[in-house]
Amino acid sequence: MSATRQIVLSVLVLLVVAIGVFAFERGWFHSAAPATQSAGAASSAGGGRAAAGAGGSASQAVPVVTAKVTTDSTGLNVTTIGTVSAAQEVTLYPEVTGFVTEIDFKAGDTVQKGQTLLKLDDKSQQVAVQIAQLALQSAQSAADRADALAKTNNITSEALEDAHNALAKAQADLKSAQLDLSQRVVTAPFAGTVGLTDLSIGDLITSSKAIATLDDLSAVSVAFSLPERASGLVTNGQAVTATADALVGVNFSGKVSEIDTRVDPVARTLDVKASVPNDNKQLKPGMALNVAMTFAGTPHPAVPSLAVQWDRNGSYVWRIDSANTAHRVAVDIVSRISGSVIVAGGLNVGDEVITDGLQRIREGIKIVRTDAAGNPIAPATT
Repeated sequence: MSATRQIVLSVLVLLVVAIGVFAFERGWFHSAAPATQSAGAASSAGGGRAAAGAGGSASQAVPVVTAKVTTDSTGLNVTTIGTVSAAQEVTLYPEVTGFVTEIDFKAGDTVQKGQTLLKLDDKSQQVAVQIAQLALQSAQSAADRADALAKTNNITSEALEDAHNALAKAQADLKSAQLDLSQRVVTAPFAGTVGLTDLSIGDLITSSKAIATLDDLSAVSVAFSLPERASGLVTNGQAVTATADALVGVNFSGKVSEIDTRVDPVARTLDVKASVPNDNKQLKPGMALNVAMTFAGTPHPAVPSLAVQWDRNGSYVWRIDSANTAHRVAVDIVSRISGSVIVAGGLNVGDEVITDGLQRIREGIKIVRTDAAGNPIAPATT
């Protein structure tokens, strides 16, 4: 084939293509019958589904089940184990070594502050006090005579000073003897309940021998630990509730009294103490208590879990407006609580959301409310 014929053939092909494009743009290839058929098909399809605009009729509305938006909070509930200790507690020891001559308590006795609990042999100390008293009387008489002589200038200043020094020493010796005598008596440092003792009359005890325990059980202190996430929420005076396995059906209430300043870096817990009244003295030091605390959270809208949907843009619900039209509302999941989802987003308490029939819902579509069996129901009035 010659070059001239190739050029002519190419020009003819380009001309045919250009004519075809021109005819398509002019609509010469569309016939009336297909257009009519397409319009009829569109009309038929539109009649079989709900309208997306405000002009939809009741027959086009999608049946759905709805629910009201309620409110809930993201509060924190903590349950832990605490250990009971007395509000005041002490183990009693003698100050000195001696033989026990008197035991003035029984285990479980309630004693008052300053009440005598135990005595040690004090015969030598009583004699020492008497001698010190006599020495003081003698020194006092000598000092009085020296003062009288000083008024008439019949005594030297050195002699007068020695007389008063002797008086001061006698006074100090008496106080020392009396202190030594008082150390032979053990008294209660505060009002409370005395525990068991293994001492008997005649026992020789030293200052390292425990006599008994003394506990103030009018109120008890409960020590427990809170998880790190509650460390910024707990405050002094916050309410605490507790139960004891040993006291079935009995509930105790108290308040936080002490909060540690540091979180344990290993256990990630914060040590806390609470004061709990113990009027009936049912709680005893060493008992275990089940401690519960509730920390209030921020109120958020709550919806049934069935109302929440997901796609690539995140979670959302379908909210119904006053015109019975569905609108998509994006929400963030805060937490889940037994069939409900606490959310944050564009919902208000009292709004109505769709929980069933979600497959056919689109933005702006009309709905009709039904019950779970599919029976139409009237919208709730506000």
